[in-house]
Amino acid sequence: MRDIIKPTIVLFLICTIVTMALAITNYATKDAIKEQVRLQEESARKEVFSAAESFEEVKDLESVTGTNEDERLVKKAYNSLKNGEVIGRVYSVESIGYGGVVSVAVGIDNSGKTTGVEIVSHSETPGLGSKAGDEAFISQLAGITPKEPLTVVKAGSSKDEEIDAVSGATITSKAVIKAVQAAIEVDGELKKREGDS
Repeated sequence: MRDIIKPTIVLFLICTIVTMALAITNYATKDAIKEQVRLQEESARKEVFSAAESFEEVKDLESVTGTNEDERLVKKAYNSLKNGEVIGRVYSVESIGYGGVVSVAVGIDNSGKTTGVEIVSHSETPGLGSKAGDEAFISQLAGITPKEPLTVVKAGSSKDEEIDAVSGATITSKAVIKAVQAAIEVDGELKKREGDS
């Protein structure tokens, strides 16, 4: 019986010390991690809407997104400002891909044209789903003014709304397209709300 008690106590102490060390490390680094995430998001906003001088968070976004599941993908919206005037918006959107959440930044100008799309973070398969962040795929989404909902096609798109999927990563491609479509829909709703006021 003594042979079991001593190793059990030692194992318990080791687990307690490791747990405390992890908790202390987490507490000590949480602000630095939060700051890095903020800087990454800010960098993505500048990347997808380079014409903007500054960004201002859109308040009361929930009143626009309503209960539509696709629109709820939009987590935040930022007015893109130049000389104090709104020239468009940047949306922070999350969609579910093959490996988990895909975070996407989408820029849309006042005419409804996408100014840029960037994948901020993902947990997709390296070499397959991760290729959705490559220029070959993302460039299809910049500079378009879709009149119909975006769709993913296997190859040979002929319209702005038809986006060629990443080979071997259709689920990830659809997740990114779903995120961009959600941003486009919310942007339309925000413009309607501004037109009504």
